[in-house]
Order: sequence, then C-alpha cells, then structure tokens
Amino acid sequence: MVTAIAALGFGASFLTGETLVMLAAFFVVLGTTVVIHEFGHFAAAKWLGMKVEIFSVGFGKRLFGFKWKETDYRLSLLPLGGYVKITGMDPEEEAVQQRRPDAYLMRSKWHQFLVLVAGPAMNIALALAIPFVIGLFFFKAPAYLSQPAIVGAVPLGSAAAEAGIQPGDRIVKFAGIESPTWSKVRDYTAINDGKPVPVTIERAGQRLDLTVVPKARQQAGNTVGDAGLLPSDIPTAQPVIVAVQPGSPAAQAGLQPQDKLLKFDSQTIPNFDWFKQSLQAYENRPVTLTVERQGRTLDLSLTPRRIEGEIRIGFVPAPPPPLPLTKERKSILGAAQHALNENIRFLALTGEAFRQIFRGERKVADVVSGPIGIAKASGDAVKFGGLEGLFFIMGLLSLNLGIFNLLPIPVLDGGHIFLLTLDAMAGWVGWRLTDDIKNRFNQAGFAMLMLLMAFVMFNDVTRLWWKSSPAEPPPPPVENPPPAR
Repeated sequence: MVTAIAALGFGASFLTGETLVMLAAFFVVLGTTVVIHEFGHFAAAKWLGMKVEIFSVGFGKRLFGFKWKETDYRLSLLPLGGYVKITGMDPEEEAVQQRRPDAYLMRSKWHQFLVLVAGPAMNIALALAIPFVIGLFFFKAPAYLSQPAIVGAVPLGSAAAEAGIQPGDRIVKFAGIESPTWSKVRDYTAINDGKPVPVTIERAGQRLDLTVVPKARQQAGNTVGDAGLLPSDIPTAQPVIVAVQPGSPAAQAGLQPQDKLLKFDSQTIPNFDWFKQSLQAYENRPVTLTVERQGRTLDLSLTPRRIEGEIRIGFVPAPPPPLPLTKERKSILGAAQHALNENIRFLALTGEAFRQIFRGERKVADVVSGPIGIAKASGDAVKFGGLEGLFFIMGLLSLNLGIFNLLPIPVLDGGHIFLLTLDAMAGWVGWRLTDDIKNRFNQAGFAMLMLLMAFVMFNDVTRLWWKSSPAEPPPPPVENPPPAR
C-alpha cells in the first residue's frame, strides 16, 4: 500500500489565488491517484472474500462516514490520498491467530499477490483511461506534432542556428530516431539540455550529418532543452505591440502601441516565436529593431535584458494567429492506440532521463520531485492547460505511481510481492521466511522511504525557491502572450 506524507506550510500572506489553485490541483491530482490505487486493493480483497475493515479517503482522524456490512467508509482529516485496512495483514492480529478464512495471511499466496498487484494495476489503468477518453471524445492537438519535422524558422543565436540548420531543412534522423515527427523532436530536445544530439537533415536532395546541443532553460522550476527549431506550421505574422512596460528597454527605445515589428538585427521577423527565442542570444547587447509606425519605417536601438528570468524587451504583443489544430473523435481502437502510445512515450522519456543519471549526464535532483514539486507541476498544468492540463498531469502521476509501486522496494507493493515470491520459492525446498526477517526487511524499506522523502522535499525547496536564477516567469507582463496553443 502507499503512504503519502507531506508537510506544506503557507502563511496567510501567501494564500493568493494562484496558490489556492495550485493547492486545489495538487489535492485533486494526488488524492485521485492514491485513492484509485487503494480502491484497487479494496476491490480485489472484496472480490476474493477478505474482510476489509476501513476504506478511508484521506489520513488521520475520522471526520465522518458510514458503515456498510463490515467496512467503515470514511473521510479523514488529511486529504493526501487514502488507505485500506484489510483484516489479517499483520501476523499478530487475532484473525490470523484464529486462522479465520477471511484474513489476508490465511489466503493463498496467489490471492495475496492479486490484492497487492491490484493497486498499481488500477493506477496504470487510470493512466490509460485518461488519454483513451480524450482520444474518443475530446482529441485536439497542434497539427504539426504528428507531421514530419520540416524546419520553418531558426531563431538567431539558437542551438539550431549554431549547428547550421536552415529553414526548409527536413530532419530525417534525430537522436537516433528515423523519420521523426515534431512530437519526437520536441520530446528528445527537452530531455537533452546541454548534451550533443546527432541530427541528420535533408537539404536540396543532399543529406548532412550535424550535431545540435540544446540550450538549457528554466520551465516551471525544471531545466529543459531548447534547440530553437520552429515548425513550418507556425503562421507568418509579424508581432504588433499592444502595450509597453514602463521603464523597460522597449519604453527606453521609444516603442509605442500599434508598432509592427519588421526586422531584428537586420533579419526579417517571421513570427513572434522566432522573435522571442532570438532575444535570448542578445542579453545586454545593443541591437537594431526595425518597426513600422503609421506607414513609416523606423530603426530603433535597444538592449534586451533579463526580466523575471527571461531575456525580454518589455512589451505585450497582440495574440498571434492560432496554430492549425487536429480535432477528431477517434474510433475505439484508435483511442486505445492513442492511449497506449502516450503511455509508452512517457515511459520512454522517463527511462531516457534515468539512463542519463546512470551515465552521469544528469543529476538525480533534476528528475525526482516530491509533494511540493507535484503541487507546482499540478498548478502549472491547470494554469496553462486548464482542465485538459489537469487530466494530463493526473495520468502522468498515476502511471509513475503504478510503476514505482511495482519496484521491489520494501514497504511498497513491489517489496511485498518480492517477499511473497521469495517465500513461495523457499517453500518449494522446505524453507520459509520468518516473520522477523520480513519485519526487518520492511523496517529497512521504511527507513529508505523516509530518507527518499526528505531528499525530494529538500530538492523541491532548493529547486523552486532557493535557486539563484528564477524559474520561468509567471505569465507575463511582457512578451509572453496568453497561451494560444
């Protein structure tokens, strides 16, 4: 079973609307995934005729509930998951001593295994069900993600520009993946910050082997890679200024509302994404910006600077044209394939991140998050993706919870399954694991989990609040427009 322990302290002055949204999203995401996990254990135990004494949503003191048959269904004080109490899981219990048939330890090892594995299985089922339902009824995604990776624009000073990639190039191989879609390019760029990535491009009928080193940037407290590869699907629309931030480089240069941005460092600006990414290479460097104002063309000199962690000049643009979207209601088989592909994609990216840890290319702190990190990610998901973002992060956490609980770590379901298997194998040769050995195994596992919890909590705090360079700014007073895609 899973025990979730978290201590989150917020003074009244910190209970802003954004913090409340973050906390609400956190409780919904973590609570749902853990309750679903415990429901798996509960349903399996009931189905097999074991006695379940308590099914609790939350931990701690019982607030209210009702009793039906032998089970107390309750809501408890701390809404950080839940738990199930099955009769006879402790060898010292009276039900075990009396050898009652409805006690857990009195049932066959096969029945015990089914109860243990049912929790993680429910988490994996939820991770599959979320994209399945989305694919069946609500599927919507930028069309370019499923298309071949043909470069539409390359920002100035980006990793792609430094590698020699040009607009019109077709990426035929990226990080060892043949004929990648933009979705693959995006994913494997994000997890390879600062690492050389082999890229093969096709240009004018010829193939060229290049190397891109994605530049690290902060996104919601996490470091991700950015290569500056923009798809051809982004509509061409030169940015138009809506408002100028007082005291910003834009204000000092004399930019005004309704100015249209034409050129940046003598290069034509194809769209806002190109302009925003090109700025990142010009921190504290004077540059010429060409604008159109009331039919006249003006050249203005300005110096971009770091504002809230990102290189900006300080203006609000008109919302860019929306990206073409793929909207469809998939068939049952199509939705099932979509759900399977999404979960395989998550597992592949997670596996690659852990491989980088073992190769010494990535720190553990960059990959592992605790309750505070989950709360921050849940809040960001709701803020930028709404209800769809909330379900996305819920599916991702549920998949991770299911897989993690199957690992042979003491105290977790996988640790109990490991002991159960070991005991069964020992029984084949006339041996058995004593209760003392099992208790020591579980005590060691509990100590390991407490150390892991302390590490991830410390990691969350240092990564999100004590970092010298701020995380990606909240949306934005300046260049970032309201998310259009």
